[in-house]
Amino acid sequence: MKIVVRTFAGFEEILADEIFQITNVKAEIGKRAVYLDGDLEIIYSLNLWCRLALEVLVELHNYKASNEDELYNGAYEFIWDNEFSIHETFSISSVVNSPFFNHSKYASLKIKDAIADQFNKKYGKRPSVERDNPDHKFLVRISHDQVNLLWNTSGDPLFKRGYRKMTGVAPLNEVLAAGIIKFSGWDFKRPLIDPMCGSGTFLCEALMIAKNIPPSIERKNFGFTKHKNYDHALWTTIKNKANEKKNENKPVLMGYDNLNEMIIATRNNINNIDPNNDCKITFKDFFDLEPPVENAFLILNPPYNMRIAQEKNHMFYEKIGTRLKHSWSGSDAWILSGDLEGLKHIGLRPIRKIKLFNGPIETKLVHIPLYKGSKKIKGNKIG
Repeated sequence: MKIVVRTFAGFEEILADEIFQITNVKAEIGKRAVYLDGDLEIIYSLNLWCRLALEVLVELHNYKASNEDELYNGAYEFIWDNEFSIHETFSISSVVNSPFFNHSKYASLKIKDAIADQFNKKYGKRPSVERDNPDHKFLVRISHDQVNLLWNTSGDPLFKRGYRKMTGVAPLNEVLAAGIIKFSGWDFKRPLIDPMCGSGTFLCEALMIAKNIPPSIERKNFGFTKHKNYDHALWTTIKNKANEKKNENKPVLMGYDNLNEMIIATRNNINNIDPNNDCKITFKDFFDLEPPVENAFLILNPPYNMRIAQEKNHMFYEKIGTRLKHSWSGSDAWILSGDLEGLKHIGLRPIRKIKLFNGPIETKLVHIPLYKGSKKIKGNKIG
């Protein structure tokens, strides 16, 4: 089967590396996706183990269409009751980049009609379309006149790990957090500290990475478990083998926040992953926090609020830079922020800058080594 694994922009190469580690198959790098061939075992394994994937798709059918009749007829030719039954629900979403089709919703509607009409001709009734929680999700991708029909084997996006029961106002996406840890090169040995931890996404992902816990081991539902060719015995074997690969690493993980509800949320989320963890989660404001260890590995996502006045944002980032410079020498800081102007006011020189996206928000991940005598820089050197 032809497999498409979708991810965030900028994650393609590290996702391909991750897939090779999981499957020993080299994936072809695309735009916000990678491509490989595989069987059910690979599909199940990717859904269980991929930390950097948003969803795992399988190509069902491809054809050419330059008008609505060809779009409909191509979908009608595919045998849909091999994928699901008349009694199950389905949904169609679309990604369209074509001069022949202007609206993605219209493309979805034509494909939905083709599926429903085929069932109606064969069984005398139509399967139901369910937008919110369908049994089966399908994706239509149209590029110029090339149409690809894909089955979403993941169901819900893979960032829904299952461990995060409590969140803050704008929680960090789990896949994004895992990717940032991958980019940082954290080796599990240095103490990892999130001094603005929110609901603890960085700490949760770091704990699972260090202990080799599959990110989706707690998920109850996947798209493939409702498919006609679902192999329950194979899935059980893959999960059992995954549980055996967990290790006894005890990484030093520390989290701090100035909101009590976030401390409670972080503790609960981490305990959902490993009730016997040694993580230290403490109520403390970053600007009052003294380093609890030397040679720390700081990773933080400062609160981002587009409604705050720009001057206040700049002052906030200046305070972060001053605190890092004077209190955290000998450590490394990795900072993710959607306030690109604010980052310029930290005043410390980054040695690496990575452009990423947190949903629709363009963000920047910067690596700042902290040492005594860090020089403040003039102008917009981070930008």
